[in-house]
Amino acid sequence: MLSGIKTYTDRWYSGYAFQGASVLGVAPILIPLIVAKLGSNSAAGAVVAAFYLGQLTAPLWGWLTDRLDKFRLIYSLGYLLLAVGMGAFAMVHELAFWLGLAFVQGAGAAATNTVAAMFIVEFKPKEQWDPRIGWLQTFYGTGQALGLGLAAALQMAPLWGMGLAAALMVPGFILGRRGLPRDQDRRKSDTATFQAHALRPPRHAYSQLHRSQGLCVQGIKGMVREWDGPFGLFIFSWLLTMLGTWMVYNLYPLLMKDLYGVDAGMSSLAYAIAATLGIFAYAPSGVLAEKIGDGPVLVVGILMTLVSMVGMTLLAYVHTGDNWLLSQAAFLFMPVAWSPLIVAGTSYTAQLATMPEGNALGVYNSATAVGSVLGALAAGWLSDAWGYGVVMLGASILTIAGLALLAGLLWRQRNAKAAAKPQGASG
Repeated sequence: MLSGIKTYTDRWYSGYAFQGASVLGVAPILIPLIVAKLGSNSAAGAVVAAFYLGQLTAPLWGWLTDRLDKFRLIYSLGYLLLAVGMGAFAMVHELAFWLGLAFVQGAGAAATNTVAAMFIVEFKPKEQWDPRIGWLQTFYGTGQALGLGLAAALQMAPLWGMGLAAALMVPGFILGRRGLPRDQDRRKSDTATFQAHALRPPRHAYSQLHRSQGLCVQGIKGMVREWDGPFGLFIFSWLLTMLGTWMVYNLYPLLMKDLYGVDAGMSSLAYAIAATLGIFAYAPSGVLAEKIGDGPVLVVGILMTLVSMVGMTLLAYVHTGDNWLLSQAAFLFMPVAWSPLIVAGTSYTAQLATMPEGNALGVYNSATAVGSVLGALAAGWLSDAWGYGVVMLGASILTIAGLALLAGLLWRQRNAKAAAKPQGASG
């Protein structure tokens, strides 16, 4: 392991971890707390959705970097946008400004994430892409776990916490500039393809997007052609699963407080523990996928997610006296389930699609992003209209629908494979 760190990491990875702490750890917990306290659950959902909409600018940042050939500049600009977006967020109290600043934060994260991947696929030999991307995402995911722990300590003073998240961009920027490749050292490479089982992406709706995986016209056309084929059915199943998943994640601290009486400090700590456990589930997920196939591993991931959702839904309506503890125990399965979901989902996308891999992954990542945006809006609206119990119920139903579609697809593939065997034998 130590030799892998030395061989496949660069000094700037440590700065990238600071961004993971703020973007994936502190901000997702504190933003809903700030907005809901001064606004409403619907407003909180809209602001979180704006954050994810900002991340949809990733293909634009990739295009701009290619066009200008200014990798270091745009990578560094991401830190500046995050510092401004988070710092100003703590100073304003108007929904319109919160929406704009959340979008700026998402755009800043997208700029740095996109170019960080490009620093590998455009500057390093192809045989190093997988381990380097894996280690880069491990640094980011480790930052997330630490950031969630920090959020637990800061939840009583969320405005100050957002200010601290902005301040973390200063050491992040300084360390993140150390050892960056020079723009003139860029290699002209083909479209990147990764071994999905080797990656360790953090628990984040849009963590794997880079410039070759943006949703493009070819990807949309391919999806239209294949809407009722294996790839189309899988993407629809994935979209439903992501909708359900992000209805829970996006307003997580508010949901836990309202339904189970778990304050944001305790729920953030539970999330941090689960996220840390999930890091160790990536490798076993990849090994299992190689043995039994990506589809069955996806089923495992969705079933683990449903264990959390159904348990939390029941606890929303049945009061045991220990709901505050049981709800956290039930939630632990969800972040761990992200490992088999994302590992097998990425690989299954490339396996099923008839279009080029980059376009297929663009459709897949875009389905994840759309799920995160709509999930945030739906959770905010439903919680204001009928309460968080209905949010949990809706999330469970959507995830069950996603599982049913995936199971139908796997059954269809199994029957087609069985029907093809006699033909192959007779031929």
